[in-house]
Amino acid sequence: MITYQKDIDEWIYLIHGNHIEHCKDVELSLDNNVIPALNRPDVYIDADRIEKGLRLEKYFPFKLLPWERYQFAVISGMFLRCPGAPYDDIYFHTIYDILGRGAGKNGFIDFLSFYFISPYHGVHGYNIDLIANGEDQAATSIKDVGDIVRNPAPQYRRAIAANYRALVESVTGLKTNSIFRLNTTSTKNKDSKRTGCIVYDEKHQYSDLTNMNTLKSGFGKVQWWREITITTDGNLRGGVLDTEKEQCSQILHEWNPKNRTFVNWFHIEKENEWKDIKKIVKANPSIADPSFFSLKTTIEQEIQLMPTTPEYYSEFMAKRCNYPMGDREIEVASWDDIVACTKTPSFEIKPGMTCVGAVDYSKTDDFVGCTAIFRNGDEYAIKHHSFICEKSPRLETIRAKVPIDEWVKQGICTIVHAVEISPDTVAEWFAEIARTYNLIWIAIDDYRLSLLNNAFNKIGFDAFSKTSKNIWIVKRVDVMRIAPTVISLFARHAFSGFDRMMCWYTNNTKQVQQSGNILFDKIEPRLRKTDGFMALVHGMTIADKLPETNALPTITIGSYTY
Repeated sequence: MITYQKDIDEWIYLIHGNHIEHCKDVELSLDNNVIPALNRPDVYIDADRIEKGLRLEKYFPFKLLPWERYQFAVISGMFLRCPGAPYDDIYFHTIYDILGRGAGKNGFIDFLSFYFISPYHGVHGYNIDLIANGEDQAATSIKDVGDIVRNPAPQYRRAIAANYRALVESVTGLKTNSIFRLNTTSTKNKDSKRTGCIVYDEKHQYSDLTNMNTLKSGFGKVQWWREITITTDGNLRGGVLDTEKEQCSQILHEWNPKNRTFVNWFHIEKENEWKDIKKIVKANPSIADPSFFSLKTTIEQEIQLMPTTPEYYSEFMAKRCNYPMGDREIEVASWDDIVACTKTPSFEIKPGMTCVGAVDYSKTDDFVGCTAIFRNGDEYAIKHHSFICEKSPRLETIRAKVPIDEWVKQGICTIVHAVEISPDTVAEWFAEIARTYNLIWIAIDDYRLSLLNNAFNKIGFDAFSKTSKNIWIVKRVDVMRIAPTVISLFARHAFSGFDRMMCWYTNNTKQVQQSGNILFDKIEPRLRKTDGFMALVHGMTIADKLPETNALPTITIGSYTY
């Protein structure tokens, strides 16, 4: 049996020997992420560095658990030989640690940060930015590490005083002149910070890519930069973490010698495992340790009380089990079913193909969703675009939750720099669709009908023409008629071509039962935008006007048919 280093060997023994309950992804992390890297001839373990770093544990009021010692060894002690360079490089620059609530992630952040600014790490000016969604959250680890520095055990006072200094929002490693400092997603001044390490706490809550990227642009100025995500999962869908989870899944399922990202992803594997505390260890490996008896008891009580607190189920599944569920009684589709709609259409969408269009245009100073729908048999392919008024009263708040600016760069949506979104702007998008494809109908609701109809008249569409009517006015009964079909299409993965904004719109939408019929509404009325989804629903009310097969329309000229 190959041995590497005692803390790494212990974790391999626990997982490969099935001595601790674990999910398949934890096993894949060893088999496709860590062990193949350890077996490379140009990779080595600095066991002395790991051992010295772990000596810092004596300053803390807790003992590191096997999963923490293992991860510390991988993060701090795996090196790639770099002949001719001034120093060998750490192997893993990017770290993802996704695990259930209560596992002690803040304690692990504390220990890592304490080490990174210490003489044992030994990198001068190795500044650490702790990023969180709010100051209270971000301040937790700063306060905890500060308390260790301010109130050490008597036998450690001299050593601590010689190596660390604590202020309200930072802790400094004196020998290396390195700072562990507070940051939040709302902090504006992030430039030129000479960051050595960024630690993201509870990343599921936010997606301010601009601020993250600004901080990351400082990497490379300091030796051994690291980007560390330590988070539970959450119920917010469409944010940064969901995209990164897809990347993590690819890393876990196939060894890539060019990969320098370490992933350890803990979660239950089947929904019904929530009932068994022994299975929840898959999401929270700390529960297996006797020192976490209180947490184990708390979770057992939560399991017992679940029949009388069903409203807590979604939160329990996302946070305790790292297995987000949503509310199945009201959601339009599960998140997995929504993401499945991002697949590439199975049929080629060619110029000239027939499609129908639809728009949701409830407020001129907010969001407007536009869709074009193509059909081939039972599959419906979607093209989407949204317009967002820069004067939208909640735009900045929404920006902190979802990556609007990233979507703008991808061409998914457009920020309209005006007091409102002009109907002509919306009509021009459909005119562009009509110039490329055979756009036969457009569906709109009657809320802004007069405004839109005048604009659509200019591009050849009319809601009132007796001879060539080609705008469908969507009524409440039309939505009720089509709603069960829409829900079924999600369940059957029969939609394709979704972008991330469409996923976000859909996940923001709930079913509303009314006299035995289904309507759709926002899960939360202020920040959960649904415009793109409602444009899709409007379009599906006229989807029966589409030909069933993926074929271009035929044109007859004289005796020839094209």
